[in-house]
Amino acid sequence: MSKQIIEIESFNPYETRFPNRKLVTRETLILMKYLREEGYEVKVLPDNDQPIEILYKKGLAEFFADPIFIALIGIPIGVITAIVSNKIQKLIDSLDKKETINPEHLIIQIDNSTHNYLGENFPKEKTKRIKKKRKEFKDGFERCFEIKSPKSKFPTPMFLEHKPKIIGWCSLYTDDDGLKAEGMIIDKVVKRRIKQNRLNGMSVTGIATKTECSICKKSYTECNHVAGNEYDNKGCYNSIIKTDYVETSIVKEPINSECLVNLR
Repeated sequence: MSKQIIEIESFNPYETRFPNRKLVTRETLILMKYLREEGYEVKVLPDNDQPIEILYKKGLAEFFADPIFIALIGIPIGVITAIVSNKIQKLIDSLDKKETINPEHLIIQIDNSTHNYLGENFPKEKTKRIKKKRKEFKDGFERCFEIKSPKSKFPTPMFLEHKPKIIGWCSLYTDDDGLKAEGMIIDKVVKRRIKQNRLNGMSVTGIATKTECSICKKSYTECNHVAGNEYDNKGCYNSIIKTDYVETSIVKEPINSECLVNLR
């Protein structure tokens, strides 16, 4: 029997500022844990010595908002889609009802055919279009990170809805209440929307470089426990011990309803 391997592409849209990182989103990591539990060997590409790190974006409600590509080696497509679709649906059912998934954002490749996570054929033209958009997204952030802030006390760029267009600059700091940002909005449209209370949330993108699972005390990327689940009546959570903050965004609907923006 041939070895059953699943390869998942990592994607780092912030390569210019944070090079040589092997990044997966929280959703991708959860999917990896479920597949490992089922006995499959899961590899994250590129297959090198770089550690797997978690890319998280607070303020995004859609599961797999960032498309991922999965390649199957020695595994029938029907077996994997049955596992994946079942696990994803259970996950969505256990969370806020706003959570959704775009079938086009989880792409499974086997031999020369491509499918979505429901097992439906996925045209190659759509795959090319999604890869093109990912490259445009990455190129956009590359251009943004080359821009220097006009004020040294606000070195960190601010974006709108985690998209590569600078709308302001800020400095990030932590206090007893958590992470905070202080800065300036330079985009007139965004400033007007904030004043009109149509846009008043704040969100961050970060790279979790060191994590710990509350159940086994191992790195959360290496174990198969899933945050939010219970094991022997103990709730699992992922402690982020070290993180690199990538960017701050102004968003319409922050996940944390108390994470708001005030104009002075």
